[in-house]
Amino acid sequence: MGQSRMSSSIAMLGTSGVCDASMHAQATRDDARSSVFGRHCALGTHQPFPDQQTKSFKETKPCRESELYKDPDAHSKPDSRKETEPSFYSEEVDRFAALDQQPVTLHHLLETCAPPLTRSKLLANAQFLARERPVRYAKRVKLFQRLPYIVNLNPHIHNVYQAYYANFIESQGFSRVENMEDEHKFISMLARQSKLLLDIMPQIARGFYECRHYFRPDDRRRFLDQLIKMRIGLRLLTSQHIALYDQFHAKTTVSAPTKHAVLADPTHRHQGIIDNQLHVTDMVHICAQSVQAMCDMTFGDSPSFIVDGQTDVVFRYIPSHLDYMLTELLKNAFCASLKSVQDTENEIPPVIITVSKGDSRVAIRVRDQGGGIPSQIHDQVFDYSFTTTKHTSFDDPDNVVPSDGSNCVADANVISGLGFGLPMTKIYAEYFGGMLNIVSLEGYGCDAFLELPSIKLNRTPTIQI
Repeated sequence: MGQSRMSSSIAMLGTSGVCDASMHAQATRDDARSSVFGRHCALGTHQPFPDQQTKSFKETKPCRESELYKDPDAHSKPDSRKETEPSFYSEEVDRFAALDQQPVTLHHLLETCAPPLTRSKLLANAQFLARERPVRYAKRVKLFQRLPYIVNLNPHIHNVYQAYYANFIESQGFSRVENMEDEHKFISMLARQSKLLLDIMPQIARGFYECRHYFRPDDRRRFLDQLIKMRIGLRLLTSQHIALYDQFHAKTTVSAPTKHAVLADPTHRHQGIIDNQLHVTDMVHICAQSVQAMCDMTFGDSPSFIVDGQTDVVFRYIPSHLDYMLTELLKNAFCASLKSVQDTENEIPPVIITVSKGDSRVAIRVRDQGGGIPSQIHDQVFDYSFTTTKHTSFDDPDNVVPSDGSNCVADANVISGLGFGLPMTKIYAEYFGGMLNIVSLEGYGCDAFLELPSIKLNRTPTIQI
């Protein structure tokens, strides 16, 4: 059904060009214009026709996919969309996107949060972030605009585009943070924008699954790799600043003579979102128990797990990143273990998590006895939208990802089927110079090897965020 609807979309686009309500009042376009527009669709961009060059694109706004299937009288009904919906192209977006993104190294990030955390440090970081955010959002908006036109018509992708555009507009209007009152307003904006984009990945996954036939896998992979890396970078900078703000206000003392606030935490375990003493085994137990709960809810049972190796390993890392990677690897291992004994009376084999630490790197191996990966699909496990789950949430009309973003990839109800877990885990692992490898013994099980560097000020100077 999805494919036939999208095929109908192409046919309609080839004859009518755009879906603005005013176009219904016109008789037909001549064949030449339809041909020109068809070529632009194939190229992934849309340019106005010669006699429309002076008109705003707002006048010929592209419709969303769902609007292509309205009843014949839909054009006579009032448009329920907000008048503030952005036009697809904007000179302001072009202007900011043309600016150079300021390189932020991990070395710089660590220096910013190094104790003591003072008011001047906090404000300086806020000023940098206020200047940088609109540039990064504009580049992300342009990334979407370069997609094939038919892909941008997808309602899920269009919703994500609108969210990024809205954040760009708001960030553009907040370019100065000069005092703590400005900083408080700035933090409120950061929290609001982060919440808006918190659950966009299910929408991206759904949209790209529906549009998988309309552009090449290599193009899709490049777009998603770039989008996810940009997302990680900006979320990292934003989350770090919000965490520093919270720590500054929660753990400060004010000297009456100077009114100068400094951080009053003698242990300095947390510097923003960085945990200087992250206990790997504790994180493994938390993630494994969480995945067990997911399996119990979804399948009615779950495998046991064993943690061995150097169980006292402590290193410096970002807990939320490790949490995501471990959860995704454990979800795969637990699901494979359950399915390996499906329709048998055999006991569910345990999942074994081994932890070790070298000179400056931590290694985690997740081993299952779930039957391994068939050799014919082994090379596809890091491809977006590839999943071994036969019935995904995308194919079930009663179990779809809401367009309002209320469902999250990490939600307890989502155990498998999105096809984004492993490729995103690989990007997270490699972001700070780590790696992820999957070794399969077909017919027996899999070993997932996650290797991560300890974040250190003097050993990670060249990694840019």
